[in-house]
Amino acid sequence: MTTRRPISWFLTENGRRLSYVLVTSTGIGLATARYAPHTFFLNYYKDFVQHYSNGKSVDLPKEVNDRYKKCLDLLNLSEVHRRLIVPFSVFGYDLFHAGSTNSKFGVIVGIPVNFTYKNIDDMKKDNIQVNQKNIDWSSETGIKLADALMLPEKVQEFAICREILMTKNNKIIYESIYPFLCIFFAYNLSQYLNKRLNLYAAPTALRTVLYSIVGVFSLGSYFLLKDMTEVKYETEVDKKLCELGPEYIESGVIFYDKLLKRNQALRELMGREGERKYSKLGNENFGIRQPRLALIHRKQFFDQKLKEITQNSNERDENQEPNV
Repeated sequence: MTTRRPISWFLTENGRRLSYVLVTSTGIGLATARYAPHTFFLNYYKDFVQHYSNGKSVDLPKEVNDRYKKCLDLLNLSEVHRRLIVPFSVFGYDLFHAGSTNSKFGVIVGIPVNFTYKNIDDMKKDNIQVNQKNIDWSSETGIKLADALMLPEKVQEFAICREILMTKNNKIIYESIYPFLCIFFAYNLSQYLNKRLNLYAAPTALRTVLYSIVGVFSLGSYFLLKDMTEVKYETEVDKKLCELGPEYIESGVIFYDKLLKRNQALRELMGREGERKYSKLGNENFGIRQPRLALIHRKQFFDQKLKEITQNSNERDENQEPNV
């Protein structure tokens, strides 16, 4: 039985060697692209997401910086970790974090400008726009958005603690390894199937189908690993936040409730784009992926914890004997 000689140069020994080099380089490149912004280029990353005004970076107000220091005390961080974490004013209205406390390069925690808002006049001064349109703060949607952007002090402390805790892990290591692993898995599996099934002698279209199936499977594996890692650490952080006490559990309920209301308001203000981005409940629409825990689920978690504490407190009061 004779087999047809391969036509493509990439099926030759030299071609396969080059393919291996290209796959290795791509894997290392993707891993570096994920790892470098959180380590070697952390300061450049900070400059990129920094909040600027008139071409100059905006410093955190003293009251917000004091709140951040209080969060360090709440979390009982060591002096080493305190020196590694750098707070700054981030662009936009979402908190931000990058880096890891397990890395010598440190951590940056971005705090948005709405942490300085005390009333609606503060928002009007910033001239907030949605899709390049001014907001009617007297409308029902505008009032909902304004209420969602103003956070009580305890809620701000909860949010800052959440971002700090999200950096106390090795997430950036895992997420940097995943693309490298998935690419090598796809390459080696393809090589194995080609040799096992003698696909080098088969039509090019058949190998193309194989590479497509393996590629889609590997890409799906990457997103699955990445999403599971993020969800795992978010779940752990929410549990740790509950350990700060009942007032912070209540702050968690308020924080996620305000995030949901903010997204609901943005959904109305952004029109079709908002409908694609947010659900009616205020959750982020991700399609088939789950890159983060749903906001409504995180709120329900703190709701349940608050109910348990209230119920336990009531039971203790009922069982307590009256003083004579």
